[in-house]
Amino acid sequence: MPLANQTGTYWYHSLTNHFQDPEDPNLDQYDVDDESTVITLADWFHTESPELLTAYMATTNTASNDALPQSGTINGVGRTSTDTQPARPVFTVTSGMRYRFRIINASALARFNFQISGHTLTVIEADGENHVPLTVDRLLLQPGQRYSVVVEANQAVDNYWIRAPMAARTPNPAPTNWATDSDNVNAVLHYVGAADAEPTTTPPALSGTVLNEALLVPSTNPAAPGTAVAGGADKVFNLAFATVTDSTSHHWTVNGVQYISPTVPTLLQILSGATDASDFATNENTFIINKGDVVEINITGVPNHPFHLHGHSFSVVKGATGSTNYVNPPRRDVTPSATGGITIRFTADNPGPWILHCHIDLHLDAGLAVVFAEAPEDVAAGADSVDPDDSWDDLCPIYNALAAEDQ
Repeated sequence: MPLANQTGTYWYHSLTNHFQDPEDPNLDQYDVDDESTVITLADWFHTESPELLTAYMATTNTASNDALPQSGTINGVGRTSTDTQPARPVFTVTSGMRYRFRIINASALARFNFQISGHTLTVIEADGENHVPLTVDRLLLQPGQRYSVVVEANQAVDNYWIRAPMAARTPNPAPTNWATDSDNVNAVLHYVGAADAEPTTTPPALSGTVLNEALLVPSTNPAAPGTAVAGGADKVFNLAFATVTDSTSHHWTVNGVQYISPTVPTLLQILSGATDASDFATNENTFIINKGDVVEINITGVPNHPFHLHGHSFSVVKGATGSTNYVNPPRRDVTPSATGGITIRFTADNPGPWILHCHIDLHLDAGLAVVFAEAPEDVAAGADSVDPDDSWDDLCPIYNALAAEDQ
């Protein structure tokens, strides 16, 4: 896996990974950064995803209600109202040491609030991008988002609650036990020398200052690309997303089009000569951008849909909080939609087909996505071209041999 200069916190499919940067500008901020300091938050459904998708896309789901998870998990461990047995995850620290915790929201639906009782969180990274250290009391992580925070073990030797209650749009009435189970997502920060036990206190309510994304400042080259005016980019895309319920399904559209994954992958179409938007089917919702373009994307729709762009980090020129900022906006690859819309910008310096999609799984499956085919001519030929080897020939037969429900 060639990483070039890409560092930060990522996960590869269902496997958690982090890539350390020996030139990290925040290296002097922490003492410990290893597998023991990775915290993966996720939601756990007792119903398999194909069944959930069928229910979500039913024509009767005109309210666009999402099925809610039965529990939240921290590093794969969680509890429900009917299953209180699993031991809570424990993260061990030594007094006086500073720890870089890499926190990943790998959920299918839920947002997570994150707080460590008695300790502040100094944010130094968002979605693989280093930022100027910013100290807060707690975080709100959208699906797909990652943060690195520095936690100093500077409290009395004891055990402290790590809190990560879930949040999601709930139908009315909410499912039985949702209020209890969504709140019961906890782990333990254990100091060496303390009793091997959970804290003796009840997990406290969230409190203190929550991270305001708009206050994050990139550590290097903080300005947004392009000129500091609305539309000051080479390509401007205005994307309006909404739900549609017709005679066949309930689904999502962007500019009136439901994204449907093509039978022939976008990359293979480009390698076969596709270079214009008209070369792709309407439901592939594919836009062409040129190498070197400054791209501005304005996204409008209902709030709290985490939009994730593959292949690029982007400047959040106008996000869910704060005002328009071209000087030093946050830089990351997942940010939520908001009432009034959001604006992101990036420079097209990585040829390839890159999808922009909602990171709520069922919404992506139901069509909430577009694709940017970046510099397709460069992908097909030249220094940045993709040169398939013989292993590619094996992929289609393997896929075609799968049962229909697994494709």
